[in-house]
Amino acid sequence: MLIKRQISLLMGLCVVFANAEPLMRNGGAANSARIAFVSTRSGNPDIYVMDSDGNLRSTVTTHDAEDTQPTWSPDGEKIAFVSNRNGGNIQIWVIDADGRNPIRLTDGTWDNHPDWSPDGNKIAYQASRKKALNIEKWNYEIHVMGADGSNKKPLTDHPAYDCHPAWSPDGRKIAFASNREEKLMEVYVMDADGRNVKRITHNFHDQEDKFMPTWSPGGRRIAYVWNLQIYVMDRNGENQRRLTERGEGRYPTWSPDGGAIAYESWEGFGSPHGIYTAGVRSGAVTLISEVHRKGDFQPDWFNPWELPVSPAGNRITMWGRVKNAAASLR
Repeated sequence: MLIKRQISLLMGLCVVFANAEPLMRNGGAANSARIAFVSTRSGNPDIYVMDSDGNLRSTVTTHDAEDTQPTWSPDGEKIAFVSNRNGGNIQIWVIDADGRNPIRLTDGTWDNHPDWSPDGNKIAYQASRKKALNIEKWNYEIHVMGADGSNKKPLTDHPAYDCHPAWSPDGRKIAFASNREEKLMEVYVMDADGRNVKRITHNFHDQEDKFMPTWSPGGRRIAYVWNLQIYVMDRNGENQRRLTERGEGRYPTWSPDGGAIAYESWEGFGSPHGIYTAGVRSGAVTLISEVHRKGDFQPDWFNPWELPVSPAGNRITMWGRVKNAAASLR
């Protein structure tokens, strides 16, 4: 019986990928190794896309405002980003990957750090809101909305700063950074509906923040920034390991196969920024964007065909253009 079920699973996956092939040619495959990033090479922060080796760059935005923090939709057809092009307020926009059809999604004073849910239906983001009408204090909370900007609602409501949300590949969890304990930023994980918040880093005697968590494609590990270096840990916070050894870095983003992490790095205050990759096992570092006076920032590696395994370890879920295809391995 087990052999028959395994054969049925393999046949089902073959059918799925056979049907998906035309879609990949038209969409995901062409972008499967592409990295969206920000550059000021033209004198203004705009969104660009390049291959994972740094070649074949293309321009996505060319606007007088500042366009930053790009993040791919799971199908590779759109890029969410942050811009002040609407009267100077920092808000979240979405644009076709070829630079057409920019649409504003939020109308807050300071909305940033968007991250798409794996099924492409929602976007989590960091929102700045006043905590009380009679108090001139602003605070960061994690919000979520539909991918079209509808149904906005908060996921956290805490006096501390909650920021940098990141969906797990199975769509069940959101990692984020918060200073709700010890007054230092630590990495937390919560259910996608905002419940069951759990702190997963506990470096009580360290005086450096930990922030910008991002999940590996399989969901088993999380990369994050600590003391402006890139670290990797298990999804429960164990086995923390420093990946980079020099310079200062932030905005880690995983390669589709989980073997490398791209990130923004610079040598020190005032030095130009470039985009590098580091091997997760080897730690070997490669510069993939030329370091120029203006600088390149905030990479996001398109991850088209994730095969995350659920925490129970008995289901495979494929997101993107082929989604919600699951099979029991029991």
